[in-house]
Amino acid sequence: MARTVTVDLGEELRDFIDSLVDSGDYRTQSEVLRDALRLLREKQAESRLQQLRDLLAEGISSGAPQIWEQDTFLKRMKEKVKSNEDKS
Repeated sequence: MARTVTVDLGEELRDFIDSLVDSGDYRTQSEVLRDALRLLREKQAESRLQQLRDLLAEGISSGAPQIWEQDTFLKRMKEKVKSNEDKS
């Protein structure tokens, strides 16, 4: 169900919206705003998708995956902490 929302756009944007309606590209001001918001949503989705692509490419370029074992990791970290404490 549609609901009414009041937005202060400023004169420049109001004139732009009115010009789009007057040109016949859109029938109503609401139609202009719905289309603009749809385009914004698509742009944001594409931006998020590109971020995921970039992260995927970074992961691929980082090399082959390495086996990670919790016990080995914890042992190394404990040794590292002990070594740092001995240096202090």
